[in-house]
Parts: sequence; C-alpha cells; structure tokens
Amino acid sequence: MAAPEYLICLECETPCYSFEWENDKITEILCEVCGNEESDSFITEEDLEALHGDPG
Repeated sequence: MAAPEYLICLECETPCYSFEWENDKITEILCEVCGNEESDSFITEEDLEALHGDPG
C-alpha cells in the first residue's frame, strides 16, 4: 500500500500531512492542532468514513 496523502487525528479529526510511513504503517506522526503523537490514534479518510458510516 502506498502512503496516504494525509491521516486524520481521532482526537480532533484534523488532517495531518506530516508523518513517516514505512511498511504500510505509521512510524512517526504529530497532530499540530492537539499535540497527539499516538500512531494508533490516526486513520485514513476511508477508514473514518467507514467508522461514521457512509450515507451515500
């Protein structure tokens, strides 16, 4: 899987564009809005849509 363009912070739902991606997972990330650094707390836009349910 290619690295996504951005990941979404689950703490504040802010798109984060600065991160390190290796072997299909996050190796380093920082949400510049809320300060979250926990890689397990970030998901792709597609995963967020699936989490909230796709209305369309």
